[in-house]
Amino acid sequence: MAFSKPHTRQKRIDLAHLGEAGTIAVLVSEGFSASDLTLVASAAERAGYKASVISLNKSLVAGRSETNEEMNFVVDGAPGDQDPKTFAGLLVPGGKPSIDRLASDQDGRLMLMDFIRANKPVCVMGEAVAFLGEASEKAEVDGDAALALNGQIFAAEGESAREDAASTFVKAMGMVDAAA
Repeated sequence: MAFSKPHTRQKRIDLAHLGEAGTIAVLVSEGFSASDLTLVASAAERAGYKASVISLNKSLVAGRSETNEEMNFVVDGAPGDQDPKTFAGLLVPGGKPSIDRLASDQDGRLMLMDFIRANKPVCVMGEAVAFLGEASEKAEVDGDAALALNGQIFAAEGESAREDAASTFVKAMGMVDAAA
């Protein structure tokens, strides 16, 4: 008789406790990778964090899924109005149109650098890896995903780079919160 491997269930999201661990800022613009956002946000929500969408757009911002479907998200604030102290960390999803626009916007660049200077965990995906490298003036940053922690940048590439970055980002936020 063959035994099947037991199905490993993901921890459920308890809506009553959503946000108890803190809030992550998600810096996006039109054309961001919604798949990157949902990957990290679902891991963060399981750990008790909630996501706050920060965008150059005023009310709604559209992202694209892996199947190129448009997904709209409500904007919670603008980059120039945010203080890193009120957030547990920062996520910048990939998506070339979004990153091109953020890279050319002073408030978007400053927000990214403010989080790095505040030693808050920063997770970037896809095209945002180059944005992180450019903004932090570290030319060698390359990969599918990267984390900025305590002034250091850790980049990864390969099949599991995004998933690994998402889980490490959530763990890092917990460790930074515990140390504070």
